Amino acid sequence: MHYVFWHSYLMFHQAAYIRELANMPGNTVHWCVTEALPAHYRERGYPVPDTGAVRVHVAPTPAQIARLSRLPGSVQVFFGLRGFALPLAAFEASLGAPVHRFLMTENRYEPGPRLLPRWLAYTWDALRYRQHLSGVFCIGHSGRYGGARFFAACGYPKARIAPFVHVVDPVPVEPPLASSGHLRILYVGQLIERKRVDLLLRALSRLEVPTARLRIIGQGPQEPALRQLAARLGIADRVSFSPGLPNAETVTAMAAAHLLVLPSRFDGWGAVVNEALMVGTPVICSNRCGASDVIEPGRNGYVFKAGSTADLLWCLRQYCDDFSWSRTALANTETARLSGPAVAARFQHKVMQLMTTAKPAPMARQSAVHGTAASMVKR
Repeated sequence: MHYVFWHSYLMFHQAAYIRELANMPGNTVHWCVTEALPAHYRERGYPVPDTGAVRVHVAPTPAQIARLSRLPGSVQVFFGLRGFALPLAAFEASLGAPVHRFLMTENRYEPGPRLLPRWLAYTWDALRYRQHLSGVFCIGHSGRYGGARFFAACGYPKARIAPFVHVVDPVPVEPPLASSGHLRILYVGQLIERKRVDLLLRALSRLEVPTARLRIIGQGPQEPALRQLAARLGIADRVSFSPGLPNAETVTAMAAAHLLVLPSRFDGWGAVVNEALMVGTPVICSNRCGASDVIEPGRNGYVFKAGSTADLLWCLRQYCDDFSWSRTALANTETARLSGPAVAARFQHKVMQLMTTAKPAPMARQSAVHGTAASMVKR
């Protein structure tokens, strides 16, 4: 089978399974990108991912776009169409060709004042594109705030919206050091308002575990305010801040932590969840993080209601009181479940399933869809 992926750059959160697809017998995989890796990712220590046997095309010419997008019988995967020049150009070039087109996208259901305009824009996209698509792979699919609900409300047939994930390669790490007697909690990410690190600080201040320590790895405009909040809450001596680290060092910090927390108000996914689980560190994240799809409460972590300090505190207490796990067993289980080979096999199976089903059903009446979007805004 011929696969052709269209992205803006060689995404390190997609490379692992795309590379494994190319290793599967009978597959030929092309990966077309505008650039290999944006400068701001290089500056943060991310390497150009290993693409293995994948045939990479950086800044393809119009002639290459036309040729690759129209390979007879091929599976064409477009990572986003709104605001992504190369995937959109390739999608338009593929029209009329005997190919199978799939949209891949992160969840766009972010409650708030921007939801209705966003719904209108994506509904317009659905009207133009859905009849040409065999399916939609949605990263951050499930739950009340999941992409399945958002894209179905936009008009994409629900039966053709398939769950998907971001994928990272496992990073070899040294065994964790002997415990210092502290409960080591970790946050990794930007220090911006959307990440709600303030929520984590407030929950920590109310956690009845004086040995709990929080390490914050990341940079951003919220850092001064977060330092001040930690001081006001009386926990400044229990909170440390580290600037952004190279990815391998960050994963080592995850392996040394007892628990990773991602308290975001909204995240399309949140690949730090994968990275933590694959080194055997359980995770607490909000229900508006796409990566909550892979959390099984009580087994590999907990999910709390976004914006609720009380609910996050409850999850922290549950972890402290009841959670027990083997780091090695958790790392082995999650690596097998979330790594490239497993995801590649699931992806190919779903592609073949969607290719053989009937054409998408007509979109629901406009009034019904508008009612769904309006209910989203209210909630």
